[in-house]
Amino acid sequence: MSNTKGSRGLFECGVRSAECGVKRFLFRNPQSKIHIYSNPVFVIVCIALICILLSGCSAVTAVNPVTLKQDFMVISEDTEISIGRKADPGLVKEFGYYNDPALQVYVNEIGQKLVQVSVRRNISYSFKVLDSPIENAFALPGGYIYITRGLLALLNSEAELAGVLGHEIGHVVGRDSANLISEGIAMQLLTLGSAAAGPTGREMMQATNMLFNSMMLGYGREKEFLADSQGVDYMFRAGYDPQQMTVFQSRLSKKGQTPIGYQQYILTHPDIFDRMGRTSARAKVTLAMDKAKDDISEHPAGRVKSPKSGIFFDEYLAHIDGLAYGPKEQLQHIKIYTVQEGDTVKSVAEKILGDPKRWRDIADLNDLTSEEVLPAGTKLKIIY
Repeated sequence: MSNTKGSRGLFECGVRSAECGVKRFLFRNPQSKIHIYSNPVFVIVCIALICILLSGCSAVTAVNPVTLKQDFMVISEDTEISIGRKADPGLVKEFGYYNDPALQVYVNEIGQKLVQVSVRRNISYSFKVLDSPIENAFALPGGYIYITRGLLALLNSEAELAGVLGHEIGHVVGRDSANLISEGIAMQLLTLGSAAAGPTGREMMQATNMLFNSMMLGYGREKEFLADSQGVDYMFRAGYDPQQMTVFQSRLSKKGQTPIGYQQYILTHPDIFDRMGRTSARAKVTLAMDKAKDDISEHPAGRVKSPKSGIFFDEYLAHIDGLAYGPKEQLQHIKIYTVQEGDTVKSVAEKILGDPKRWRDIADLNDLTSEEVLPAGTKLKIIY
């Protein structure tokens, strides 16, 4: 983009509008209704606009670390990291930081274990639990990854948690948000630059609004599928059963069929049944190939075997015992109950919740049926 008077005017207008958006996000009236300026993802776009508009905009490409193909990219790795670092405090403030130090440490440890087997280890990653009942997980540019307490309540094992975090690490590894912002900003700048009288503040807001919507709706089918594939690979390399990603996705599909309808995590990702088919196939191939390597190796003792594919039900459930559940206005908690000899789902509902009719709540939360035999010692999630 040439440094003409018109383009300088576009840059200046964009910077003023972006700075205005940041200020309105930081200093808005707490009693006012949430609008586009109050959304933390809008601030990400504002920061990116400031960085790029101040430095000018030239189309460049960068090698995607996953596909090894050239992606359109006007955001350097340093800028990508800076965007995430600057947006992180506002996003945490907006959603809330879940006040459970032990759980925060646990989630971060699982995330860092996965990072160590990823293909982009040259940047720092952070993993945080947000105090939100919405069932979702997402990543900001530059390695900032979040999971809500709402989604943690839906998971049943450490392996499932590893699958979710591995998926989000996949987006960071592929620089998906940086690519999305690059393409969106370029398109919007071209659109705004074509305006005869130059873009107004309203037009700049509409442009960033469109970028915001794109980020919240996900990165597109192929990038979501690719992130799933990476998640399967990373969880296996880190010692988890890769088939547990499909187990979790199956649970999501059942929630989508309830009267409540599709949850946020389903809405922001491709068709869940397509994902289940692909992740299941990927996991089976991964396990089969690993077994074949062991079988055909002439010197199996000399080959470093993959770590055992663990699931770790009890370890995970111990960490979410007491987890806040539901909206703050009607806050409940998750209690981990150890099944006793002779317990059934209905008897547990009567014993713990005082109402045998609430057996379905327990069954849905733990992937059980009313007639299923409960082995003594099994751990159950119960909402109380």
